[in-house]
Amino acid sequence: MSTLRLVLSLLWIAGMAGLSASFVYDDLVLDHRGQLVTALVLRANYDQRGPSFNAELQAPFAGVRVLVEDIHQRPAAGDFIDLEVDPRKPTRVRDPQSWRWNPADVAFIALSPTGVLVAWARLNHHRRRKHQRP
Repeated sequence: MSTLRLVLSLLWIAGMAGLSASFVYDDLVLDHRGQLVTALVLRANYDQRGPSFNAELQAPFAGVRVLVEDIHQRPAAGDFIDLEVDPRKPTRVRDPQSWRWNPADVAFIALSPTGVLVAWARLNHHRRRKHQRP
């Protein structure tokens, strides 16, 4: 049972590290090639645990609808705001006033090798104890 728990822990660590890396990648791409584009706010979702809003991009990406999370601004429906947009993938957007790097994502990526090392050491210790018993 301990081995199963360890394998599940390793899978969880790998999955979370991959998810965190994808968020950091999005920030890197937007830092490198993001451009400001005006957007019309369609709906604001401030009552939820993670505030967000839905918006429709204007020229040159007219009609592209996006969900913006990790926001600093709190516009109302009908407001026009500027968003940072990746011209190669216009659905990759962020609030230009928000955090550039989510500290939790960066910390998880930095600590995930330590978690894998600890899990490997526990598995190795468990196997040695199992083989040493008479």
